Amino acid sequence: MNQHEFNQLLEKYLAGDCTPDEEKLIHDWQAHLLQNTSLTLEEPEKNGVKKRLWQNIQQTVWMPEAEIVRPRWRWVSWAAAASVVVLAGVFWWNTRRIDVNDVAISPLIETPNGIEVKNTAANPREIKLEDGSIVLLKTNSSVTYPEHFGQKNRSVFLKGEAFFKVKHDPTKPFVVHAGELVTEVLGTSFTVKSYEESQAIEVVVATGRVSVYENSTKKPLQRNGVILTPNQKITFDKTSRKLTPSLIERPVVIHVPSTPSLFVFEETPLPKVLKKLENAYGVQIIVENQTLNQCVFTADLNELPLHTQLDLICKSINATYEQRGTSLFINGEGCK
Repeated sequence: MNQHEFNQLLEKYLAGDCTPDEEKLIHDWQAHLLQNTSLTLEEPEKNGVKKRLWQNIQQTVWMPEAEIVRPRWRWVSWAAAASVVVLAGVFWWNTRRIDVNDVAISPLIETPNGIEVKNTAANPREIKLEDGSIVLLKTNSSVTYPEHFGQKNRSVFLKGEAFFKVKHDPTKPFVVHAGELVTEVLGTSFTVKSYEESQAIEVVVATGRVSVYENSTKKPLQRNGVILTPNQKITFDKTSRKLTPSLIERPVVIHVPSTPSLFVFEETPLPKVLKKLENAYGVQIIVENQTLNQCVFTADLNELPLHTQLDLICKSINATYEQRGTSLFINGEGCK
């Protein structure tokens, strides 16, 4: 009997239409489930677990006959609930039912239940979620999300790579679980790359601010995490469990200039030149040798990428620059 057939049998049992043999099959499954738990349960506790299990199954699996489409998440939610009896026992059932809508922080209850979409095509696949958020799922990747988000947050689970354009909602954080890393936002756009065979997980921010932290049992204030802004990315090494923030390879202008002459300079003091670059790209540029601030710069840097702009600036003032984390540092002897 496959999963679909067993699901139908369960609905038939709840409707009271099973044959004696079919009823015995269901009860044998239930007994096997409770007998194979690693927990020691007294008989009253077993009866309580049994009762809550069937109540949960009935609420999750039962659907009106007129509703023809049966989304996969209903079955998976039920199956997860059943497996939780084996793993967690009485305590879990006496607190509350857990599903994908409630799993924002604690990795002890994070379960990728929901509608799973896989992209095996050569091109990215666009998925629109019920809140208006967009997921651009890359090839050889999958994302799992609920048919309906909960009241506390909007949680999705990613394997592979996807670009997320999240609809702003200050009352419901959007949470992406990708392996051992969690990305949480209210409304922004970013890319998460988390392939199982890869040694690292990467998060790249396009717009807004993103909180990225390790999926850990530690208290919130002790978690290994960072805040990312546009043009920044984070790389998480699965072995060392180290988070390394840096800039993306080709930073883009995030504050569009009101005039096309934003990067045209004529005998402009270096501090003013660098300030314009900082404001445009949202990056920090630090001059380590203060004598460089006496230099002036003349050039048209429009239509050039940030690193090329910095190369030209440094060459003209006899300096060099390097990237450390998410900041850029300029040093040198200075202009003569």
